[in-house]
Amino acid sequence: MKLRAIAAAARRPVSTVGDVLGAAPETVWRWARAYSEGGVEGLRRRAKRPRPSKLTPGQKAEVKSWLRASKTAKGEPVHWTLGALRAAIIEAFGVSLDPSAIWKWLRKEGWKPKVPRPKHHKADPAAQAEFKKKRQS
Repeated sequence: MKLRAIAAAARRPVSTVGDVLGAAPETVWRWARAYSEGGVEGLRRRAKRPRPSKLTPGQKAEVKSWLRASKTAKGEPVHWTLGALRAAIIEAFGVSLDPSAIWKWLRKEGWKPKVPRPKHHKADPAAQAEFKKKRQS
């Protein structure tokens, strides 16, 4: 498709080619430049390298120890949220991380969020309390 777009752009305006393909004219120009610089290989997608982490392995281990102990770096008890964890990382290491980056890292490490147990909107609290009383007897 990219080669056809480049060939069509040689005969027609780039904006027209872009409109037909549903691509921006700048995209068609970028394809043409990539083809002129690298041939057909220049048009292939290249794998992107992941960005290196802003935290060192030692810093990550320290953050995980905070989470395991449910305490801040100063030893104060805390209920961690992404915002609170982000603020603690900035304070302790001077590194600003996006909450989504923290979330992805923690999920990759096997951490799961604590969420309340779901409740059905039609549940009868009185019947549940009665059930609990019977089970304890």
